[in-house]
Amino acid sequence: MKKLIPLLLLLSTLHATELRLTDTQANQIAHKIWLNEGSGKRSKLVWWNKGEEFASVGIGHFIWFTAEKPMGFWEAFPPMLRYIAAHGARPPRWLTPKTHCVWHGYEQWHRAKKANSRKMRELTTFMDRTKGLQARFMLHRLNTSFPRILTYAKAHKQGRIVEKNYHRLLYRKNGSIDPQGAYILIDYINFKGDGINKGERYQGKGWGLYQVLTRMNPQDPNPYHAFVMAGKVVLERLTHIAPPKRRLSRFRKGWFNRMDTYWR
Repeated sequence: MKKLIPLLLLLSTLHATELRLTDTQANQIAHKIWLNEGSGKRSKLVWWNKGEEFASVGIGHFIWFTAEKPMGFWEAFPPMLRYIAAHGARPPRWLTPKTHCVWHGYEQWHRAKKANSRKMRELTTFMDRTKGLQARFMLHRLNTSFPRILTYAKAHKQGRIVEKNYHRLLYRKNGSIDPQGAYILIDYINFKGDGINKGERYQGKGWGLYQVLTRMNPQDPNPYHAFVMAGKVVLERLTHIAPPKRRLSRFRKGWFNRMDTYWR
């Protein structure tokens, strides 16, 4: 019983505290995410994938909607901008968290990109010089999202498995932070969302962090591998249930390559 008490205290401490990373750890994870999102290239800090309805901005390619085409997906750019501005970043005068995407579609963005317009230059420079704060925002997103994920999981009788797999990834046996596990969790929630947003559903099925955590194989001794295998199942399903016009199968190879960075 004496040996059990310290373990229980450790677990209760882990559950009660936020994930904390040093600036070096946060920046290392952010760099990996930026390699995933934009190959680490400055030119891709303000991007628009052809065939998509939104721009992708910053090292996390945070979604930014036009006024004409809001979607059910979580729009990450405004809260990211609000967070980094609150922590000292000074955006261009024309840009606030309430500003809709200044390009109304892929073609207009493409022309601005080719012409290297003033707003394109200013936004690219701003995103380039605030990479560290963007990294902190991604950590903040995980810390604020996981309690909501856990509440949702408990309501659907999945709380124990979600909490177990989350801590299995995030903490080593001695209770210290596992940097690779932190990368996996921060990257995936940035990449595919928390999984509990009802707007991020096709045919009633989600593809976010919640869905992956509930599908991890408890018999797999490697939590990284278990997460990757579960994630690939969820993403494969997404390519089949999404509306055909979105043509998500074209992203499958890139998604799977990204997942492979989690355990190789």
